Amino acid sequence: MNAYERRVERNKERILQVTLELFQVHGIKKTTTYDIARKARVSPATVYNHFGSKEDLVRATVRYFLTNTAADFGKIFQGDLSFLEKMEQILLYKSDMLSQYQGEFMQTIISEDPEIRHIVDSEYLAGIKQVIINFYEEGKRQGYVNPELSTENIMRYILIVRSGMAAETVLSEDPEHNRKMMQELAPLFLYGIMGKPRLEDAR
Repeated sequence: MNAYERRVERNKERILQVTLELFQVHGIKKTTTYDIARKARVSPATVYNHFGSKEDLVRATVRYFLTNTAADFGKIFQGDLSFLEKMEQILLYKSDMLSQYQGEFMQTIISEDPEIRHIVDSEYLAGIKQVIINFYEEGKRQGYVNPELSTENIMRYILIVRSGMAAETVLSEDPEHNRKMMQELAPLFLYGIMGKPRLEDAR
């Protein structure tokens, strides 16, 4: 990569960072290409030349966001913590994420838009699928996950939850509301409506 190509990549990286920051604060609809260009200190034409339409920029920003998220999750999954500690870290990460980002942006990520869905399913989820599988297998070995559950059905359950969220607009424009909702849904995801099993029941 020559000097010009490196400069182009730096410009694109900066535009994506700025776009994500503005989406985080103002949401997608209220953020204009002019706002992005001004904060990134480039011309609107530069934004257009690198990413095309605003819709294309939204998709590129989703991809950028998910790439960074996958890297963060990878560090947690591959760390030295126990399964339960890792799960707590992941849920805390997701809660913090929902408290930081506008509901509109998060809803875009779980939307049924074909191109967004392709990015999420074919790039993001496919990229971390084996890491997730290894994580739940680790949970089985440590006694936190029911060993009678097949990993295939665990993955299917995760996809069902995601599809359900995509089918209904469950995220609010209020990030704090989303964070609290995640805190309530997390144990429901882990333990179901029966709640966390008592120690004497787990023996």
